[in-house]
Amino acid sequence: MKKRFLAFSAALLLTVTYAVADEGMWMANLLDKQLYQLMKSKGLKLSPAEIYNENGGALSDAIIAIDGGSCSGSIISPNGLMITNHHCAYGDVHALSTPEKNYLEDGFWAMKMDDERPIKGKTVTFLRRVKDVTEETHKLMDSLDKIGPRGIFFMRKVSGILEDKYKTPGYEVGLSSMWRGEKYYLYFMETYTDVRLVGAPPVSVGAFGGETDNWGWPQHKGDFAMYRVYAGKDGKPAEYSSSNVPLKANRYLTISTKGVKENDYTMILGYPGRTNRYTSSFELKEKYDILNPVISGVRRAKLDVWKKYMDGSDAIRLKYSDKYFGISNYTDYAKWENICINRFDIIEKIAANEAELQNWINAKPERVAKYGKMLENLKKGYETIAGITKIKEYFRESIVRGAEFTGNAQRFNTIASTAIKAKKDSISPSDSNVVYFYKKVAKPAFESSDVTADRELFKVMLRYYVKEVPASYMVPEFKELLAKCDNSTDKLADYVYDNSVLTDPARLDNFFNVKRGVNEILADPMIIIVKSSGIVEYNRTEDKLLKDAGLDMASLRTDYTHAMYEMNLEKGNSTYPDANSTMRLTYGTVGGINARDAVYYGYQTTTAGILEKIDPTNYEFKVKPGYEAALNTANWGKWGQNGKLYVNFLSDNDITGGNSGSAVLNAKGELIGLAFDGNRESMAGNAYFVNGYNKCVNVDIRYIMWVIDKYCGAGYLLNEMKFSDK
Repeated sequence: MKKRFLAFSAALLLTVTYAVADEGMWMANLLDKQLYQLMKSKGLKLSPAEIYNENGGALSDAIIAIDGGSCSGSIISPNGLMITNHHCAYGDVHALSTPEKNYLEDGFWAMKMDDERPIKGKTVTFLRRVKDVTEETHKLMDSLDKIGPRGIFFMRKVSGILEDKYKTPGYEVGLSSMWRGEKYYLYFMETYTDVRLVGAPPVSVGAFGGETDNWGWPQHKGDFAMYRVYAGKDGKPAEYSSSNVPLKANRYLTISTKGVKENDYTMILGYPGRTNRYTSSFELKEKYDILNPVISGVRRAKLDVWKKYMDGSDAIRLKYSDKYFGISNYTDYAKWENICINRFDIIEKIAANEAELQNWINAKPERVAKYGKMLENLKKGYETIAGITKIKEYFRESIVRGAEFTGNAQRFNTIASTAIKAKKDSISPSDSNVVYFYKKVAKPAFESSDVTADRELFKVMLRYYVKEVPASYMVPEFKELLAKCDNSTDKLADYVYDNSVLTDPARLDNFFNVKRGVNEILADPMIIIVKSSGIVEYNRTEDKLLKDAGLDMASLRTDYTHAMYEMNLEKGNSTYPDANSTMRLTYGTVGGINARDAVYYGYQTTTAGILEKIDPTNYEFKVKPGYEAALNTANWGKWGQNGKLYVNFLSDNDITGGNSGSAVLNAKGELIGLAFDGNRESMAGNAYFVNGYNKCVNVDIRYIMWVIDKYCGAGYLLNEMKFSDK
């Protein structure tokens, strides 16, 4: 038995990830008695209807997607109290912070409902119902095919027709595809937009261990934060208003104070974002050889510059904390994914599956006609575009996603492009797009970024760009400017930052104070940098290479998925859909890991590990004096067990991005923790599940309650929660 993962259908739980070979799986067969008995044999105490029920009242009614699925959360009180990860709330806490009231560093707690802070743009979405519309969707697609060619917006049209047909008052309706079109489901959702921050511990608790511990084990993070969902007086979603009331929850989770032990049943409900378990060996090789090295290399260089300035100034740290946090996570992921791909021979394992697939294809003439050269052409396609893929990725990382002010320059250039399309040769300070850019983008940049730090970052990014991107992809103006600077990227960077209107507040104000010609914008040296080449040009090159080779990569990827699906279905193997931000359930057990030869890690950490790691000289392991004192006092109350307070634990649930903040539940559906991370040994998991090594890192709910109750002094919140000690 390997990995277990479920998706939801209208009738029952749609999928269970379960048993075959050495793979973790998210399958998509209707939950039958055999699979349900398998879950029960692992300890499940609930019926399928208690987990998902379109008539309401099941566990799934307490599970939410945050901001469209960037994270997951759960309702833990009848009054709309919601819990998720601290790192999911990081940006909101950062946005509320100022040098005078730095909630990121000091923590934030609303001691009464009136103090809860509205978060503009925050949304939480509840899944209310799912409908299988596969047959109807295929018929609709066939009927539209008779009218004319599909075109690039074909599926948008299909979705629009079905979503309009099933439009339901008070609900959003969305069409989702499984296995690249083998199955289609309509999801009926309810989204609330009045969401208020209730509390978050200091970052030194929520992100204790920082990058050093990220994706690692053992960890000791108190990775949690709390919001409250508000509704109109009728209980329905409503825009923020002081007259709104806390949501009366259809279902909320009971919190278990019993704790966990090895081999305990666990399940996680949430909204995993994206996996690629149907990736070909050729696509994964591209990621291993090209994409991951470029991403991890360039972004690490970027982070090193930021860290230098952040370590030297609290003010700069506050400016860059959220940006640094967001970028560092995937930078480390790309690095460790490559390590795991190599360590576990993932490309070779997928290639072996493809050999089996080719034999299956060759066994019948109709399969040969449909898929015969599919694998050969996929291989040829990735080899054909390997060179331009690497060039394009270096351009994206060094210029498009590089320094902060080059990002602003791309928007600045858009103003000129818009004027040119409108056949204007000048822009006025009163033009709406100019006013927006000046007030909402260019001016605030000086508050959110440090020009000196960005100048140094720009120098680093330019070195990558000039070294890795052929001159043939650079516009003449860029090459001329570089030549005037003695072909020195450092001199070029200084020239740009000394002369661009975007990099000095006085120059910016002066420029946007009067009417300006479009050519004046285009002459800005920062514009010349971002115009040096563009994604359109790289894509055009890629498209031409593939066209000349007679290859359609999108169709080939779809054929690959369909062929794998059909083969597995015919052979009775578990078939499972990739994650696509729809609700899923994964089940597993609590347990440690044999990480390497002669290295075994236990499944739980305690506060003793925090005290061992505390280091006042290292920001990632520096804590507040009051917090350290509270740990030393060891007043665990009812949250402790055998004189200890447990902090994090491991389970073998199958998670990915989007699952952050997901509820970790016991066999009775009670909340025992929050999922917040994977382990370094699992970093190839989005492509291939390696049994025994893919682990989920969770924060123990009892530690969360202790932090709220004993350290943060917000124990009043516990009064609205329901607890179980059995």
